Amino acid sequence: MNDIRKACVRAVFDEFDDHGDVIRPAVGEEWDGVDAYRPLGHIVGYIDLDVTDLVDLIIDTINKELM
Repeated sequence: MNDIRKACVRAVFDEFDDHGDVIRPAVGEEWDGVDAYRPLGHIVGYIDLDVTDLVDLIIDTINKELM
């Protein structure tokens, strides 16, 4: 279960790093106003979350880990 948790956390940070649609700055495209601290497990700044896409990302990651 710990491996699945790590994979889900990694998927969320990868989505942020790729500037995907799930996690984005709350103000336009100001990516410099949002910081990701992987070692701490935090994304800091004013962000918009697409909750349904975030859940889909996590479910897809779990399914990949279980296969």
